[in-house]
Amino acid sequence: MQFAFAIVSLFPGGGLQRDCVDIARRLRRLGHDVTIFTSRKSGDEFAADLSLRILPVGDSTNHFRQRKFSDEFRKQSKGKFDFVVGFDKLSGLDILYCSDRSIRARATRNPFLHLLPRYREYINLERECFAPNLTTNVLLLSEPQFNEYWSSWTTEQNRMVLLPPTLALDRRRPEYRTDGTRQKWRTSLGISLEDWVWIAVCVQPKTKGLDRTVRALRHFAEARLLVVGLEESEARSAKIKYLAGQLDVANRIKWLGHRENVPELMAAADIFIHPARYDTTGTVILEAIANGLPVVTTTACGYARHVSSANAGIVVQEPFRQGALVDALQTARDPALMTRWSTAASEYGKQSSLYTGRERAAELIVASALERTEAVTKG
Repeated sequence: MQFAFAIVSLFPGGGLQRDCVDIARRLRRLGHDVTIFTSRKSGDEFAADLSLRILPVGDSTNHFRQRKFSDEFRKQSKGKFDFVVGFDKLSGLDILYCSDRSIRARATRNPFLHLLPRYREYINLERECFAPNLTTNVLLLSEPQFNEYWSSWTTEQNRMVLLPPTLALDRRRPEYRTDGTRQKWRTSLGISLEDWVWIAVCVQPKTKGLDRTVRALRHFAEARLLVVGLEESEARSAKIKYLAGQLDVANRIKWLGHRENVPELMAAADIFIHPARYDTTGTVILEAIANGLPVVTTTACGYARHVSSANAGIVVQEPFRQGALVDALQTARDPALMTRWSTAASEYGKQSSLYTGRERAAELIVASALERTEAVTKG
């Protein structure tokens, strides 16, 4: 069959982008053809083995870009593919692989958002995927997300499927903490045995709470922070860089940019810190657990429950308080406790169910496409 995948931005480092590319490859291995449509792409090697089409929609604001991309994608794909899959909220989809929160739910909590053009546009795009009586099915990634969309739209529950976690098995390397990899990377990063190393992995610093992490850093003179996913020089890092300078902790932060060797860098660290304001899943939380790295995160993350289930760290409750984060990190200074957390995390990471989300998504997409094709043939 011929599949069209659509994602507004395609770049290395994004969890949604990795899911899109991985699922496309899985369909291709099953003998299907997949074309990925996007409006912008970075990283020459990323997805270079796949068929890509870039739709020029201009450099407008994000919400108008998404609407223009939606309209152009629908025009370019209509009648030319057996099945259409979106990785962003777009019109006319057969399946939406949804990784973000409900904009309508957010606007309900803050009615003033309805006055802003960007939120009105996003809500309209969301309506075209979730409103009742549509044919678009939706793949969702966490139970809180599932509940949020259902309460916002009363979408028929037979149109929504909750996927298992989408962690990639090849990102699980807990042995790196004991086979010499940890010391090798600490040495290469200029980290001493006495340093207490935190690692943060994100491309959206405010959403993922990187400012909260930097504020906590000033309370622990021996702590060093590795930031993966952001370059110090890029615009998204500017506010965090300024804050670090104001708090006199800039010299204890290493900006590592996009990296594919996250398991090695996690092995070099002592704790994964992710005090996000919101994270639909927080797959990187599971990645840390699977690699035997203790976690401090917030209940605002869909996968925070795995930290508690694994006994692999501390989940800071909402509403968030900076003091609670500092207290959690102070608790994590106990070496014996950290060892227990690390051992429990590695054990929890052995569960096969943590790694089946992408496979399940591919199965559902193909099954839905076959069902749709059979229905058209019979009709």
